[in-house]
Amino acid sequence: MAVLKNAINALDPAPDKKKEITLLLNLLSELCEQKVVEFKQSVEQDLRTAGDKENRTIPVTEVLARHNEYRAYVKDEAGKLATEVSGAVKKFVSGGSDNIISGIADLVTTGLEAILGAAEGVQAEMGSYYIVVQDYGIARYDIRAWTRRIEASGITSKIENAMAIVAFKSSVDVTKLTFNTFLLAYGEQLAAMKFPPNEQTEYIEYAEKIYDKLRGRAGLASEPREGRVSIDSFANPPLVGFRAPGQFFGSLWDNTGQSFTPMRPRS
Repeated sequence: MAVLKNAINALDPAPDKKKEITLLLNLLSELCEQKVVEFKQSVEQDLRTAGDKENRTIPVTEVLARHNEYRAYVKDEAGKLATEVSGAVKKFVSGGSDNIISGIADLVTTGLEAILGAAEGVQAEMGSYYIVVQDYGIARYDIRAWTRRIEASGITSKIENAMAIVAFKSSVDVTKLTFNTFLLAYGEQLAAMKFPPNEQTEYIEYAEKIYDKLRGRAGLASEPREGRVSIDSFANPPLVGFRAPGQFFGSLWDNTGQSFTPMRPRS
């Protein structure tokens, strides 16, 4: 398991096969690069239109950071790859609670394991986004992943699959987001992470303070609230057509028309 370039350099074919294998690997590298470009454009479009009627997700103000990489691996290393990539995600997602960051990494790992273990088709994709409440703001993280099975003789002893990963970090636009929508969306993410109700309440109360602080800095008054939304409502929020953070979409989920709720237990 290695970054694609390192895996390519590790190959040492017979002289008569070297040219053919080099060409195949160059084509694979170009395919990964094209997928990264496609993902970048897709995420940027999603972020530009986030919050409107056609794209009911959490709106943002601007992109703060980007990350992308390619991976190559053999089938037996698929599980290790998912763990390694989720570790990279944990480093990219910063500034929030350690439990929240670990919860996001667990969800990403679940999605990656799903596409890595897909039995049908030559390629598979996964996408999702997450909300992280930090001391000085609220961030949105978008993740896209793509994997492709390789069926070229001469290289499958070293590389059987390739993967491309793209991640974006953006600042959430609280001026375009009602507290009730934010609360329900963030609450569903916490529920997907399998946090117990008391921890969900703790994170929600902290998120409310940061949300109000940000709206105050923007010159907006805090919204009047009567009581609190029940934690139980997070499992099935009344946000028709809204793609909540923590839900997966992509080749394994779009065909069913249903979101995917990870069942990974928290340790």
